[in-house]
Amino acid sequence: MKLRTDSRSIAILAIFAAMILALEILPIPFLTDIPLFGGFTLDPTGIPITIVFLAYGSIFSLILIPIMWIAIAYRNPVGSVFKGFAEFYTLLGLIVAKLFLRNSTYDWKVAAPIYLAFGVAFRAIGMYITNVFLIQWLYGMPQEGAIALSATFIIPNVIQALINILIGVFIFIIIPESLAIQARFGKYGTDEYENYEEISTEELESTSDE
Repeated sequence: MKLRTDSRSIAILAIFAAMILALEILPIPFLTDIPLFGGFTLDPTGIPITIVFLAYGSIFSLILIPIMWIAIAYRNPVGSVFKGFAEFYTLLGLIVAKLFLRNSTYDWKVAAPIYLAFGVAFRAIGMYITNVFLIQWLYGMPQEGAIALSATFIIPNVIQALINILIGVFIFIIIPESLAIQARFGKYGTDEYENYEEISTEELESTSDE
């Protein structure tokens, strides 16, 4: 999918970026920020990233990762490092899944489980390996302890990836087609659908009456 440069797409990206900033700068404890253990929290920040990936592709969604990182880093620099890697691995899994599906004709019953499998696997495996190094580097823990502690974060990372992808895909699927066309989401951003929004209401009505 080509990079969108039209003002409408950029404006919508800015809205999603603002959502991420709001979620991270003004978290609501036990609602949008559910603490678990070891500083790990469940939050919905990754959901907008998933929606933008499905709507506008890899580049726009990758832009949101550093925005999220900055929003966290000002209040929790260490946490931002872990969160940045985690959301990047999830997104990387979605990108690989999209490449896997690109030459296939499919519906969401097929695509959603594949996105879910790749996103969860990349985050769980990527963060297990990365956490081993980060825990040693940031906390000075011995390697054996870092390996054991990193393993305890596998399940929370799986849960967070499931939340991000399942809810993100669900929201994207239920977006009305008329709104998707106007926002140029997904396939409606291609040249084939480029002129859809140029059709007037009168033309649509006359077509339906014929």
